[in-house]
This record gives sequence, C-alpha cells and structure tokens, in this order.
Amino acid sequence: MPPPYSTPTVPQTPAQIEAALADLAATFPSLCTLGEFPNRSVENREIHFVRIANAPQNGRPAVVLTGGVHARESAPPDALVHFAQNILVSRTTGADIVFPAMSCRPLPAGPTVNYPPFTVPATEVERILNGVDLYVAPLINPDGRLFDQLHPPTDPIRAGWRKNRRPHPNPAKVGVDINRNHDIAWKFEDYYNMAVYLAFYRDGPASTNSRDETYRGPSAASEPETSNVQWLIDDTRATYFVDVHQFGRKVLLCWGIEDNGSDPTMTFSSPAWTGKRDGLRPGSPGLPTDRPNYSEFVSDSPPHFVRKTLGTIAGEMRDAILRSAGVDPTVGTANPRRIHSTYDVGQSASLYHPLGGPVTGTTDDYAFRRQFDDPTRAPVFAFTIETGHEEESGFHPEYGSPPGHYAKIEREVHAALTALCSFAA
Repeated sequence: MPPPYSTPTVPQTPAQIEAALADLAATFPSLCTLGEFPNRSVENREIHFVRIANAPQNGRPAVVLTGGVHARESAPPDALVHFAQNILVSRTTGADIVFPAMSCRPLPAGPTVNYPPFTVPATEVERILNGVDLYVAPLINPDGRLFDQLHPPTDPIRAGWRKNRRPHPNPAKVGVDINRNHDIAWKFEDYYNMAVYLAFYRDGPASTNSRDETYRGPSAASEPETSNVQWLIDDTRATYFVDVHQFGRKVLLCWGIEDNGSDPTMTFSSPAWTGKRDGLRPGSPGLPTDRPNYSEFVSDSPPHFVRKTLGTIAGEMRDAILRSAGVDPTVGTANPRRIHSTYDVGQSASLYHPLGGPVTGTTDDYAFRRQFDDPTRAPVFAFTIETGHEEESGFHPEYGSPPGHYAKIEREVHAALTALCSFAA
C-alpha cells in the first residue's frame, strides 16, 4: 500500500497538511476518521484532525496530540502527520515502522553525528491501537504558518512569525499567542502579587501588549484556534495530552503556572490566594517570609499518583528519544549521540520561561486543569515537548540531508509520542 504521505523534503503548507489528513482518512477508512474543528481560523480556513482507533470509542483513554500552535515552528505539524501515517500503515500491513540510519550535522560547524536505524515493532503499534483512541491535530494555527512561510525570516533561528493572525489596523499589533490565550490563569494579574513577581522576573507570565510575541489576547479563549483546542480536549475527555513545539530539547510537564505542591488549599480556583501568589521557586532570593511559598496543588494519592506519574511519563519520553538515537539511557557515558539527543525533563514553570518563571494561558495547563474542574473525570496527564535545538536550525530546520535536521527531529517526536501512547495503552 503506497503511503499517502511520506517524510517531507520541504516544510508542508497548510493546504498540503489538510490534504494529507484527508488522504489518511480516505486510505484507511476502517481505522481513521477525519474530524473538523467547530471554528474556522481567523482568516476563515477550515482546520481538521484525525481520530485513529481500532473500533468505536468504548472507554479507552483518549490521547490528544497537537502541533503548529506557533507559526514559525516548522517541524511539529509535518512530524505529527507522518506519525499518524506511520501508525496507520503499520497497523494495516503488519509491518514494523523503520527509521533508517541517518546522519545529522549540528550547526554552525560541528562534526556529523551518525544515528543507527530505529524500529517500532508492529506488535507495539497494534497494542497501542487496541488500548487508546488517538487524536492527531497537527496544525492548530494554519494562518500563522502560511504567513511565516510567505515571509521568510532574515534570521532563520531567531526570527519568524509566532502568533495567529488576529487583525489589527496597526500591522505591528496583529496576532495573539494561542499558547497564552487559554482559560487557565489568563488574567494573571488577579493571581499573582505582581510587585513581588516583577521584582524577580523581567516580564510577566504572558504579555498584555499586542505588539509582543506572547500577547495573551483581549480575553480568555478569544481566538477561534484556542477555542478549537479547548473543544477537542473537552469533547474527547482527553486523558493524555501532548502539545509539540520547537525548539529547546525539553519534555515539560504541568503545571506551568507555579511549582507543583501538595497543599490542596493552594489551587488556581482558590479566592483565598487572589493576588497573593508569588510565582517564585522555593529558596528564590526575595521570597516573602511572612507567608508560605505558594505551590500549585497536584495530587499524589492512590490510585493515580498524578504528580509521580507525570514525571514517570516524561522520563519515558526522554529515554525513548535516547534509545532512538542508539543510546542506552541507563549508561551515562558521554558520546555525540547522547550529547545531541538529551532532552531536559521538568516542569513548565521552571524550564519554559527564559528566566525560569511561570507561564499562563498555555495549552497543556488548560488540559491539565480539567481534572480539577470536574472531579468525576479521570486524571489528565498533559505535556509540552520542545523538540529540536538551535544547532538544528532552530525554528526552521533544514529538511534536506545533509545536514538532516528535520529527519532527526521527526525521529525524536515519533519516539517520544510512541512511548507516551505505549504508556497510555
């Protein structure tokens, strides 16, 4: 069976990604269903996702994968479409998923690193699809991606369009950062003691200035693209959620709004802490001494042990990436493959912000909050992957080989997501 979508040699346009999703649903009708988001993009584009499952939903956990939230991050949408295609071809033909040996040359002038073949057994794909319902939404922000592709940056690493294309009479104020627009601590000034916060951090957990790349928008979930993600999380009752971004080699777990803690009175919904949260890590200089340091509650009680399980899953994804590079995660010997394939694991609150501070209105935190809003639902294990690196052309990796940047990133995305799906199954 010829695959309808193979490893791309150039970044795919929004139209090509939409066509690929339609092809997957048409080619594998017994396994794959095309779904349409309820809202069109700001520029009136339809946005689709695919559901991949062996049978009608029957209580299996839903795994939701999203990408393309930030326009300039070229690799995640392409890697997610190819991930879906690989799963479908393997399940239909019974063939293993095989990534051939490859080489990648780090920038600016590092020596080429050689990577061995890496295989996902067909038996594992079958086990995954017997155990989960998989939803893949590779391109949340098609308007922004197209704008970025039509306006190539001067600096391929540092520049590029990030936001959606929310209109504004002033071209410098167009767009909202979808990953700061979600309904979780969106109006951060009501949550934090901003005098304490800004005494320690250079800027807030999101921006209120529409000129900025992290502009949070005029209201929570004001953007149709944001509402689409929230709808998918809620409609599927997602149990596992991953938002794939680029770049930084990080596997980030929730919360992003604060360090995780064990005090159940410290929650985002508690009015007792309005305007009192500090956003600071325990032991931070300047931490107020007249009250306990605020930490956002995450249960670690049986049967789900949510806090511990978040760390376990994140570690599984990190180790799977190392194994895909031919590295034994349990052996610490330094070699080029380990150096260039090691992802940091930690909370978004400490690893995402440039200065190690909280972020608000993010996609993964919205997914994570749903278990607190509805105590009857199953826990939600939510993550962000920051794939790729500055040495792999940053936001706009080279797709050709050599240097093989995109091919390496794609392998890492597939390895991590397979590990998450395997855990879920």
